[in-house]
Amino acid sequence: MMVPQMHRVVCFFLFLTKLYTQTSVAVVSEKVGTEIDIHENRFYRIFPAEKGFMSAQIIDVGEGNFRIAIVKQIDGKETKVRRYIDQIEFKKIQQKVDQLPAFTEKRKVEMYEGMDFLRAEKIINDIPKPQFIVVHHSENKKLRGTLLKVEDNILYIQGPSLVEKISLSSLDKISFRQSFGKYDKYKNYFFVGTGILGLIGAYSYNSQRAVIYNDYNIPRNDIVFYRYLNGIILGLIFSSEVFDAISTLLTSSETIILSEAEYDKENYN
Repeated sequence: MMVPQMHRVVCFFLFLTKLYTQTSVAVVSEKVGTEIDIHENRFYRIFPAEKGFMSAQIIDVGEGNFRIAIVKQIDGKETKVRRYIDQIEFKKIQQKVDQLPAFTEKRKVEMYEGMDFLRAEKIINDIPKPQFIVVHHSENKKLRGTLLKVEDNILYIQGPSLVEKISLSSLDKISFRQSFGKYDKYKNYFFVGTGILGLIGAYSYNSQRAVIYNDYNIPRNDIVFYRYLNGIILGLIFSSEVFDAISTLLTSSETIILSEAEYDKENYN
């Protein structure tokens, strides 16, 4: 009785050993180990097309075939998917990793410094408003207008005729100005200058008009001064808008990439 039982146990363990050898974890490189995490995948670009990638393991299922078990996060939910590759594709992955340097903490910091899309929500909310911006969204659509506000990750942009609502998730990149006020110290001089321009305009207008006399044949100088005053006032009325427009044009803008797809397009295509 004892011998058959021992025989079954030995056979069972042999079966498990054979099963394990047939489906063992395949190590792509010592640089990534047995499990590829999100940071290693971004650095080595092992699975660049997998959106929401969190981690992956490559399993050798035998006969030159491999199963990739990928964990993804889509819409806040964890999802597991499987992909299958052959020996040739596995070798390509190995070559891709081996061609790049080791993924150190320093290289990790350098890599994430350029990935502004990971901080997209904070960047959008910190933009000074209102201001003129240029956005690229929904795959190659372009919109110019004034960013009025951001609510619930929705951008309200005043266009030529109406206010457009653009979701943050659909943005590819945005051009904006990080700060204003660089030229504020010249504002008073600018106001004086526009007032003088208004006065010059009024003088030019008066010089083209005939002198008006009253009933006693005395020139109506009060009308002349009224026109001068109107010219100065008009110059001051538009001075603020003109100053804002000029200072905006003189302030350098920066362009931020806000989607991973656009980041890949700019850096790897």
